[in-house]
Amino acid sequence: MKTVFITGGNRGLGLEFVKQYSQLGYGVIATCRNPDEARELNDLKETSTTDIKIHSLDVTNHQEIDSLSQSLSNTPIDIIINNAGIIGPFPIFKHIEKQRFKTMDYSVWEEVLRTNLFGPIKISESFLENIKNGQDKKIIFISSTVGSINEGKESAYAYATSKTALNKAISLMAENLKSEHIHVLALCPGYVKTRMNGGGANLETYESIKGMIKQIDALNESNTGIFLRYNGEKITW
Repeated sequence: MKTVFITGGNRGLGLEFVKQYSQLGYGVIATCRNPDEARELNDLKETSTTDIKIHSLDVTNHQEIDSLSQSLSNTPIDIIINNAGIIGPFPIFKHIEKQRFKTMDYSVWEEVLRTNLFGPIKISESFLENIKNGQDKKIIFISSTVGSINEGKESAYAYATSKTALNKAISLMAENLKSEHIHVLALCPGYVKTRMNGGGANLETYESIKGMIKQIDALNESNTGIFLRYNGEKITW
């Protein structure tokens, strides 16, 4: 049985990733900050026909990441999905000025960078041996068109720059890991109906995840390090 490791697996995109990969027969390692409060994830674990393991993890806590990687050191992982992320304080519209030029809250910016940039890169480093021992050898990052310099126009400095920086890191990582036959991918899920959207989302979570899994399946040496939408459209950096 192949294994997928998913951060932020307690709701939204992460929960749907857990659901669809378990239906595809994968063993799933799902992480979130408060597993005891993750009712839907725990219910899914109880009803799934495949193995779902749930671990507590705050991706901004590097000691927690290292501790979990040590406890799973003998577990081959085929796919890592770096899904956990934040957009900033909720409700979004009420606090958006904290991410605007002239009214910037730098503590918000720092928190978003620690979560959306440092977290997934640290996960990828700490679980690299697990990926080397897996069959698929794929590391996936949930990014956003907002982070595209060419396409992203939303003036939310903290969130946008966290994804732009992540995209650059993904591009570098693809080159670093190519010789080890490990493939990486940046994916935009589209404007999905989740807690993070600011209203007006038109895409169902099921459709987004189904599309992203299709792109993950197609990832190989020839297309490692690219930036795609859930439907396979290439996004300019």
